[in-house]
Amino acid sequence: MSTITENKKAWLVLALTLTIQSLGSMALLIPPVLIPVLSTDLNISTSHLGLYIACAYLTAMTMSVCTGMLLTITGPIRLSILCIASCAIGMLLFLLAPSLPTLLLMGAFIGAGYGPITPCSSQILIKNTPKHRLNLIFSIKQTGVPLGGVLAALLIPALLEVMNWHSAMLVILLALIVFVCIALFTPKDWEPENTVISTSFKTEFINALKTVFRTPALRTLALSSFCFSICQLTLMTYAITFLNKELGFALVIAGMLLSFSQVSSVIGRIFWGWLADRFFSPWSMLVFLTLGMITASLAVYSINPDTSTLFIALFFILYGAMGIGWNGVYLTEVARKSPEGKSGSITGVTLSVTYLGVVIGPPLIGLVSESMGSYAYGFLFLLIPLGIALLLLLGTRKAF
Repeated sequence: MSTITENKKAWLVLALTLTIQSLGSMALLIPPVLIPVLSTDLNISTSHLGLYIACAYLTAMTMSVCTGMLLTITGPIRLSILCIASCAIGMLLFLLAPSLPTLLLMGAFIGAGYGPITPCSSQILIKNTPKHRLNLIFSIKQTGVPLGGVLAALLIPALLEVMNWHSAMLVILLALIVFVCIALFTPKDWEPENTVISTSFKTEFINALKTVFRTPALRTLALSSFCFSICQLTLMTYAITFLNKELGFALVIAGMLLSFSQVSSVIGRIFWGWLADRFFSPWSMLVFLTLGMITASLAVYSINPDTSTLFIALFFILYGAMGIGWNGVYLTEVARKSPEGKSGSITGVTLSVTYLGVVIGPPLIGLVSESMGSYAYGFLFLLIPLGIALLLLLGTRKAF
């Protein structure tokens, strides 16, 4: 196959995986966008939204661990399509009988679909991407996470201007179904060959777990991602409350400031991947990003009612680029360090550690903030997990 054809194929495969990642992220974030309407129509509160998030990510964590075994049954592209179908089923169940129990059930189905998406895309991209572009391609694909958030934040309010929330969700559901139908015609040669003998879940999981924690680089990447995810979700969970309740910003302005971090994370994910491919080693980039997260956390902690709005915006842009922009470089290195044909299962295990940080981090930061009387102290508390991540990376330099 010629170089031009290989490059074209790599970009087409990237488009497929980016679309899947964006749709999965959008489906996951629809309820948080709808919560003002749902609280009125169904008496579902923001505390119930916390249950939805926990349910979704716990299921995602479980399914990411199961991905290795599932990939021995079906290929990563077919499994990715099933993931979007699972998100669609969850939305359909909630639409048929809107209530708190079906909201949590929707969370479980969406989480079940969301969990395997990244491990699947890692296996797809590692097979179809030229090695010298791995960091860039993986980083672009990971922009699907914030892009999905942007889609949810823009599409749902726009649809609510012309229809009720049932119809708005139905439009999104139909879009997911249409994508599944189109994706079924994906060229067969994009699907990596299954060279792994089908094994039981227990065997596949234990083997992947042993590989991760016996390989210094993979162990460091998994544990560091646990710390990084706490940093990422702290911003996503508490930024609006911090800006609105403590600093007195209107909700619209607070949302706009948070959106700056989302946009900068998209740019950051691509830029850090490009730098890691061209100029710096992935280890150097991860150390740099960790130092950037520490700086950003201190910057947000330093905000007070007298701080200029311009500086606050710059702090959030820095936080987004660093604290939400690390994923692409991390996932590329996980795939690169994985044994041949095992990138899906290894990524699944490392992501289960990442999701554990998502589940544990925000409640812990919330407790710290409430006990100290300000969410600023929650951002200061991030120096502990980020300091641990930095020590882990510095201590395993030779492993990379």
